[in-house]
Amino acid sequence: MRAKITLNFIGKVLIGMAVLFTFPIFTALIYHENILNFVIPQVISLIVGLLLNAIKYEKNSQIYARDGLKIVALSWIIISLIGALPIYLNHDAPYIDALFETVSGFTTTGATIFKDVEHLDKAILFWRGFTHFIGGMGVLAFVMAIIPLSTKNKSMHVLKAEMPGPSVSKLVPSMKKNLAILYGIYIGLTVLEIALLKIAHMPTFDSIVIAFGTAGTGGFSVLNTSIASYTTMAKYVIAIFMFLFGVNFNIYFLVALGKVKEALKSEELKVYASMFIVAVAIVVLNTVHIFGNTYKAFEEAFFHVSSIMTSTGYSIGDINVYPTTSKSIMLVLMLISACAGSTCGGLKISRLIICAKSIKRNLIKQVHPNAVQVVKFEGKKVSEETIENTNTFIFLYVALILLFILIISFNGYNIETTINAVFTTFANVGLCFNIQNFQEFTVLSKATLCVAMLLGRLEIFPLVSLISDMRKE
Repeated sequence: MRAKITLNFIGKVLIGMAVLFTFPIFTALIYHENILNFVIPQVISLIVGLLLNAIKYEKNSQIYARDGLKIVALSWIIISLIGALPIYLNHDAPYIDALFETVSGFTTTGATIFKDVEHLDKAILFWRGFTHFIGGMGVLAFVMAIIPLSTKNKSMHVLKAEMPGPSVSKLVPSMKKNLAILYGIYIGLTVLEIALLKIAHMPTFDSIVIAFGTAGTGGFSVLNTSIASYTTMAKYVIAIFMFLFGVNFNIYFLVALGKVKEALKSEELKVYASMFIVAVAIVVLNTVHIFGNTYKAFEEAFFHVSSIMTSTGYSIGDINVYPTTSKSIMLVLMLISACAGSTCGGLKISRLIICAKSIKRNLIKQVHPNAVQVVKFEGKKVSEETIENTNTFIFLYVALILLFILIISFNGYNIETTINAVFTTFANVGLCFNIQNFQEFTVLSKATLCVAMLLGRLEIFPLVSLISDMRKE
């Protein structure tokens, strides 16, 4: 690892992190709460950031793909460790609990250790929601948007390592313009949701925090009942925006350019919408006898399918009452999730499509060895490197799930709890069956699930690359 350039880059990230602590500090001032919970980690982040940023390296040094993976992995680990301090200082609980909550926030998982969130300070509630908003588009991408980190050639490998999906599609040649476009869409949709939630009679503070969670597809709420206590209109607004944030942001870019027909031709979008519609229909038919009428069954199905498929994790009712068929559908959607280039966790539909077409090509070759078969996605040829990376990712994805299930099983939980805990954290969903919160889990389980959340959000390769490099050194 080329330590100097890596540490310098992380220093800039921590300076950006110090700037972000200003928002919860401002919230604490508004509600007359203790600002030291945020000032202390802000000062730590700023001092460490300045010290690391002072490390000099050769100006001609480049950040290569492997460097980008390690920078992303280290940055996420460090900002999670510092980001946990406000919760640790405010809440009388072990540091591992605060770390679990913060990792869950930044990775947009939404799994919580709190049994009662309504007693928490407003500033802490804001910070939890804000970690979703920051982590949704990527912590480093967020920092890149507010401070200059380096030239585009250096930063692009970092952005690629952090962005979800098989590959990063450039909207425009300039990385700076890419970030401006992405954040313009991201912030624009968030502001629109806040406005609509206000119209739906949701309090201003709640609207902001819930919109943060929706935008980042996270799931932290300000109420113990999640979204159940809000109006019907608010529920539908949140459900629709959860679905919208599950769409590849390139689609919105095309729409903004007036290329609506081209956007609607998206193969991934069609599969995403089709899966959503089919899942809602099946869950409605499977649960209508529980809720007594089709309207209530549709409301529940529409909301929870949107929540789980986009790895958000908000809830408007008890999903434990769902029949086995509906639960099975939810678990499958939990692992697959939504589109690449969105703020969602999970496997991603694009990978599923590429893998399916790759398998189809291989089957055809078994029958017709001389046939020339090209794998295409979104009308373009998929490189063999992308196909290989996709298949490798899917293999690692399944293997890691099995490994985490094995590790958590040593803690003595029943098999259903063990599987649910791994699925909901590794897929960055938060909402799961038979687990209300993770406070009673052991230290080993919480630490393991923190790793699972980070691996799921960073899509395995950055952390694997970091561990591999550490072993060599």
